[in-house]
Amino acid sequence: MGKTFTKRLGILRMKDGMTQEAFVSHWLDKHAALCVKLPGLRRYSVNLVDRQRFPNFDYDGFSELWFDSEEALNAAMQSTEGRTLLSDLPNFAKDVSPIISVEHQIVWP
Repeated sequence: MGKTFTKRLGILRMKDGMTQEAFVSHWLDKHAALCVKLPGLRRYSVNLVDRQRFPNFDYDGFSELWFDSEEALNAAMQSTEGRTLLSDLPNFAKDVSPIISVEHQIVWP
């Protein structure tokens, strides 16, 4: 079995009145640049949802942030970089539903 990681998924909806283009641009260009500065971050991905294809899924996307442990995740979010990252969310997201999961890599490149 592969390595086990603690992962924070931030499932979110686009800020009201924002265009899809502005939403994607802010997330991928500005917010992602803040996210990669988190101490202890092992992996980071942004997953955009095509709401035209999946109209019953009530979210516009989700991020995945991998850490070695929940302690490392909590420390990162409480750091200066983490507080800056979280304070940027209202600039492009109406709301965020964060969850923490433990990923067990079974088949992995």
